[in-house]
Amino acid sequence: MKQYLLFAILSGYLLTGCSATKDPVPQQPLYKVAESKKTQIYQTTMGKLALSTREDPRYQRIALETAENKAWFKAWTYKLWNREITKREFVAEGVKQYPERRYEFEFVAEGLNLQQ
Repeated sequence: MKQYLLFAILSGYLLTGCSATKDPVPQQPLYKVAESKKTQIYQTTMGKLALSTREDPRYQRIALETAENKAWFKAWTYKLWNREITKREFVAEGVKQYPERRYEFEFVAEGLNLQQ
């Protein structure tokens, strides 16, 4: 009789251990979590870089007046930060858009490379 009782108790524990539990909150796919984290790190890096421009008397503000120019700058800085392009490519593209701002694009490129 004790054996049957012990068998029944152990079977109950084994069955509860094998049952699937439903997660109440669906988890976000890992690639989305990674991308949002990556974006946060990029934004923090750009914030630090923006603050460091105040310490350099030679640095002149790049006139990004339109939404299109801001989006262009953000896309190219992200590509450089994410190692999709080289520092040389970034500076060349920047000088193509803003010929008088070579120093500033080199400053940004160097700052993004140091922050990684």
